[in-house]
Amino acid sequence: MIRAHLAFVAIIAATLAIGTGLLYALDDGSRLITENAAARAFILSDAFWPAVIGFTLVMLALLLGITSSYHFHPDRLSGRTEPERGK
Repeated sequence: MIRAHLAFVAIIAATLAIGTGLLYALDDGSRLITENAAARAFILSDAFWPAVIGFTLVMLALLLGITSSYHFHPDRLSGRTEPERGK
């Protein structure tokens, strides 16, 4: 049972780490936009929103894969009382 909680602990730790990284990225990103003309041009171009939407879809697919692999892990399926290859 304790092993089952490790996935949730890992997800929470990863979320906190990513959130902290995003805070630093926002600061660096704002500096990049104000100081770099090429970055400003990309943000104002037609390619910006498809890139943002594509990145978001990839992250959602990754999240779905991670959570479904946890949900459908053989240890969590009902009816299993022994390991797959016996004792």
